[in-house]
Amino acid sequence: VKVLNNLGVEFGYLAHDEPCCGGLLHYIGLRNEFAKNAQEVYKQLKSRGVKRIISIVPSCTYTLRDLIPKYIDGYDLEVKHFLEVVLEGIKSRELRFPKEVKVTYHDPCQLGRYLGLIEEPRQILKAIKGIELVETEWTTGEWATCCGGGGGFEAVFPELSEILAVNRTQELIETGAEIIVTHCPGCIMQLKNGLKELKADGVKVLDLAQVVAKAMEG
Repeated sequence: VKVLNNLGVEFGYLAHDEPCCGGLLHYIGLRNEFAKNAQEVYKQLKSRGVKRIISIVPSCTYTLRDLIPKYIDGYDLEVKHFLEVVLEGIKSRELRFPKEVKVTYHDPCQLGRYLGLIEEPRQILKAIKGIELVETEWTTGEWATCCGGGGGFEAVFPELSEILAVNRTQELIETGAEIIVTHCPGCIMQLKNGLKELKADGVKVLDLAQVVAKAMEG
């Protein structure tokens, strides 16, 4: 909200009245239930006069942009991910992080592999003065290692999920970064758990929105 306000984007949000996109129904194979939910979501949004959606969770964005339209005749909502809006808005601005810092970026599975948003978050980070972006050797972009979250995996297979979280976190901290940046609430939870297991007290995890907000204050 702070970032969008700073960029001059006029928007509203539904808070507790916001309908669930229902993506999980699709992922676990309940296609009829997903189709029913899709109709209800579209109906609710249209009844409020919504024309454009800015979404921040990768799986929700993919559901609203790519899945729900398959079940709605005449679907006419424009869906953009938050970082796409941010990238457009900061092109003519100077951003500075409060201190010089090494940052590495973790690509959320759906953001990179489903939405194809790989270069955009890196362009944002590189546009912020004071940030040095350091990357893992080759597990980036569409080849980024999964953190072990998403799709309910961490709830169904918690032990395996933790192993994956630790492995991915280890890869990221080996870059020498002080901050791991990502852009998915599931990834943030997993990577924080990974840092806790590795006892990596000198490294923290931030959402890209938090980084941009801090840079706007600088």
